[in-house]
Amino acid sequence: MIYQSLKDAQNWLFSRTCLACLDRVKTGKDFCPGCERSLPYLSNACQRCAAALTGPGENICGQCQGEPPPFRRTLALFHYAEPVSRLIQDLKYHGQLHLARMFGELLAERLSAHATLAQRILPVPLRAGRLRERGYNQSLELARPIARRLGLALDYRSLERVRATAPQTELPLAERARNVRKAFAMRGGFDGECVALNIASTQVEERGMVLAAGRAPDSMRTATPARIADGYNDALRKREPPFLM
Repeated sequence: MIYQSLKDAQNWLFSRTCLACLDRVKTGKDFCPGCERSLPYLSNACQRCAAALTGPGENICGQCQGEPPPFRRTLALFHYAEPVSRLIQDLKYHGQLHLARMFGELLAERLSAHATLAQRILPVPLRAGRLRERGYNQSLELARPIARRLGLALDYRSLERVRATAPQTELPLAERARNVRKAFAMRGGFDGECVALNIASTQVEERGMVLAAGRAPDSMRTATPARIADGYNDALRKREPPFLM
């Protein structure tokens, strides 16, 4: 009886708070069982760009069939919806760096089945002014646990941002491709496959970033915790319900 009381006290002292509902959860867990089951998992997605698919048996979306992207594969864990969207915002804008560990570990677990040939991970860089303002690059923080878990080289120098861009969230969909055009460049070169990592992305951002990097499509993969539906922010501005949620 005393042992059980001590064990209960230990579990309470070292338990975490669910990131979604703030209830206490068991040691080592980030979500309570109910919230974990209800996360907006991206279960049926295009293998090339991670856009959500609706038809049974589909592997590649119509856009990627008609205009293949300049990368081999995209891995995304979630739709960009609550509570994931809020957690990403907390990591990106509010300094909640512990969330990088959580998202990074989840991505590493999934990437371990797909990134066996990749040799390095390239976090998407911030422009210098934004980095000074924020004090950290959320994509780099996300990349750290992935690189450790998978034994990938963490390369935060090869991909650089060469010009400032407007925040993609402030632009309509039609202007986003132009916004990121020629915004990135590769410094030097290297052999082998790599994974370009962004905190959350649309297909427009992925295409622009990888095209600017100048890598052969078969050597590039992209990964992100959450895939933002093309047109998501346009719908928000019009106060329409996001069509993927």
